[in-house]
Amino acid sequence: MFLFTLCKTPEVKKAPVVVVEEPKKVEQVVEKQDPKLAFLESIEDGRELPDSDKWKVEQYDAFNEDTFPSYGPANATIDFAKVDYPLLNAAIFYVTSKERKQLGLRPFKYSERCEQAAFGHAQDMVTYDFYSHNSTVNGKETLRDRLDLVGISETYSAENIINAFGIQYQSGRPVFTPVQNGGPFFSYTKAGSPIPNHTYLSLAKAVVEVWFNSPGHRKNILNPEFNYMGAGAFFYKDKKFFDVDKVKAVQVFTAKP
Repeated sequence: MFLFTLCKTPEVKKAPVVVVEEPKKVEQVVEKQDPKLAFLESIEDGRELPDSDKWKVEQYDAFNEDTFPSYGPANATIDFAKVDYPLLNAAIFYVTSKERKQLGLRPFKYSERCEQAAFGHAQDMVTYDFYSHNSTVNGKETLRDRLDLVGISETYSAENIINAFGIQYQSGRPVFTPVQNGGPFFSYTKAGSPIPNHTYLSLAKAVVEVWFNSPGHRKNILNPEFNYMGAGAFFYKDKKFFDVDKVKAVQVFTAKP
């Protein structure tokens, strides 16, 4: 049997929570980016979010943190071969916003630009195999760089990241691996019932719970200075551990849209 724990891994220590950033002056941003504009226009920066037939940007006006959990597609089991990223991003947004509301704070306002920055960083962390607030992609090294790319400037900002399991693993429980089971699944008993995949809503609750139980991440979520938020996530198979399905997820917070 093997034992792995949910999200609270040494990896988190390698990526401390981003300290709230002071806004830069527009002149400084332009001066910094001018020499690289041609290159920056060619990189994947998250501005093109995937299409979805289950969730459109307009639906953020139709749902709130109280009504979203009853939305049928949000409770569907995730197919890792065809993840509906806009729907997952929305689930993370609403679960996070509900935590704020329950503690007497104003719920977040949705920001498509924050979502673009968050999704782009999540995608980059998977594509280029890193886990950090500091990107290895030229032109996107810092959160400030990534916000500049999507058109957000002159505002305070912060970012939460997480590396989580896509299956509904219960932290601290030993598991049998696909090799031990003789099949492509993890289980708590040998060749027993496979540990099921998360639903969109249950995965959102799992990652937000870990963030909320971490003082630095919780501080970002509950910071009253932040009015806007967008979330992004990207799946991958962890080749270091029997190709278990995992997700790297990101929250981006700003004071202004």
